[in-house]
Amino acid sequence: MIESGGGNVNILYADGTSAAFDPEELRQRLENSFSASGRMEVWIADEIVLAVEYALRNREEAGNDLAGPVVHAADIDECVIRVLEDAGFPETAKHFRENPVTSGDFGKLSPDRVEQYLAEKLQLTGLAGSALAEKIRNAMAAIGAAQCSPHLILELARHFRDSAASAHRLPPPPAAKPGPAAAPVSAPAEKLLQIRRTDRIFPSIRAEIDLGRLLEKCTLIPPLTELSLIPILQPVAGRLDAECRKLRCGGAEKYPLVLTLRGFSDFAAKWLCYESNVSRETLKRRGRAFASCFCALMSEKPFKTLVR
Repeated sequence: MIESGGGNVNILYADGTSAAFDPEELRQRLENSFSASGRMEVWIADEIVLAVEYALRNREEAGNDLAGPVVHAADIDECVIRVLEDAGFPETAKHFRENPVTSGDFGKLSPDRVEQYLAEKLQLTGLAGSALAEKIRNAMAAIGAAQCSPHLILELARHFRDSAASAHRLPPPPAAKPGPAAAPVSAPAEKLLQIRRTDRIFPSIRAEIDLGRLLEKCTLIPPLTELSLIPILQPVAGRLDAECRKLRCGGAEKYPLVLTLRGFSDFAAKWLCYESNVSRETLKRRGRAFASCFCALMSEKPFKTLVR
């Protein structure tokens, strides 16, 4: 599965280290919590991950060069727990709360490697990393710590970043505004496009395009390029825009769009003539390029695009 959307957000852990937000890690934690609490609705993990990603996308910008795009891990966990409890899964929420993630790896450090250490452990580089490293070195000099432990470096970094991150809390997921039940909308006969509104867990509009049906009646000869596909993709993009506008009523005006392009591997092999042994990373890159090409034809801009 290829995903595009969201952005690069650093998660600040209690021990002062940080790492880029990983939706797969959060999804796995949620699935484990559902299984451990005896619940079978593990599919809800995907919905909650989307809700968290959307909240991160719409978080208030920090506006502080020492903070960067950073959010407390505990803040994300509380967001998840709130969603689980509101959705009626208190046992799952309890298990999730009792199993937080911390990096716990401090490694070895000498004072002259402060900036490199910040890049390795806090994912801070460039001006943000240099500014924070300089601030830490000044603090070490002020207290006369010519030789210090990695713990002290992390505590100093944690202090400066914690102050910045605490001023910019993660907003709650968008509240659902239940409207009349809407049956999935599909294109006539061929069911190339399916679209629906959902109000549970992550209120959104979900659209799915079956790429296997996209070129069933195509007379072009492969290999095709994204450019040659535009005349075929344009009507589908226009229809998707029109159906989204119909669904955006009764409280769904600001619902984000989640788009799934299904069957990309087979589609790419048949029509784009991608080699069967192409690496997974190359397929991901090409899938993102195809998704970007399609989304550029739409007025609606998806919050998240899944290429499966």
